[in-house]
Amino acid sequence: MKTKTLLVLVAASAVMFAGCKGANEKRGDSYLEEGRYQNAINSYLTAKSKGKISDEFYDNFTLAIAKRAEVESKKDAQSSLIHGFFEQAVQYLDKVQNTEKAVEIGEALSTVGLNQASSEGADLGTIIDGFAKIDTSISLINRLGGDASKVKAFRTQAENVYVSHALPEALEESDPVVKEYNLLAVELIAPQNADLKKELNKSRLATRPYFLIFGENIPNKSPLVDKWGYIMALPTFKMSATSINAEIQFWASTGNNTELDPSLIKLVSTKGDSVFAKGNKGWCEAEVIVGKKGQEKVEKKQKPFTGKGKLMNEFLCSVNVSFSYANGFVPDYIEYKDQYGVGRKYLGQ
Repeated sequence: MKTKTLLVLVAASAVMFAGCKGANEKRGDSYLEEGRYQNAINSYLTAKSKGKISDEFYDNFTLAIAKRAEVESKKDAQSSLIHGFFEQAVQYLDKVQNTEKAVEIGEALSTVGLNQASSEGADLGTIIDGFAKIDTSISLINRLGGDASKVKAFRTQAENVYVSHALPEALEESDPVVKEYNLLAVELIAPQNADLKKELNKSRLATRPYFLIFGENIPNKSPLVDKWGYIMALPTFKMSATSINAEIQFWASTGNNTELDPSLIKLVSTKGDSVFAKGNKGWCEAEVIVGKKGQEKVEKKQKPFTGKGKLMNEFLCSVNVSFSYANGFVPDYIEYKDQYGVGRKYLGQ
């Protein structure tokens, strides 16, 4: 009986201990209420290191970090300190339990994101980080059933500000391939923006015959844009209401030598429906030795194939295909995917 009583007392004291606030946490709460966020963070860190924290510790600690980041972003939206604050906050977001505090945290972090995304001269990485903060805030508030309307409004505001600067700059580019890269970079941030969609569709119509190989003329390329292992061009392209006939040329940058299998080529609609290509004749580039004995040299030659071609890394292949589909099928892109990589060629509308 004494043993049972002792166990109950130990359990009760553990619960009381976990729910009690020590002096350092209380001090942190006071600093938080006064708006002295760095002091609050320091006090909370001391409380955490001593192991005496309450159930609401992570709600307030995370809020202090978010508010400190907000203050920093208002002084300098491109401050190197902001990333550290955000990374620190992210560690504790899953421990936030209070809905009202989650909304406060989300609104603070999304303000940081808005300031970063709207900052004049910010690079693409900084802008992407800014929107990541807003999207993270929306996820946090949604998880706890809070009202994310203000944060969503921040995102819309940030998109509009960003697109108003970035879209005109992208359209100033005369090189069609570089222009499309610039538009795709804007799409990373504002995929649903109507003005961007319109310009991107126009660009894709113009670049159907081009390989979108983003070379040295695009400094600091983002892997989120330059992401396809197989790059396609459409030198000839005829489309009707129910069919497409085209020559598709492939450029491989997967790092592998592989087979080009035309049966894997598919056409995908704007609704996600798909049809596979018909046709299996074409050519692939190969290195061959030419010239008289003693004067031999290696040249690239087009070798015809029927069925499957040999697609070498950074070499070309071409195949003539057709697609048939029902009325109402709106072609969006052509896709090729195998074990080594994937490529898409968007067609434009």
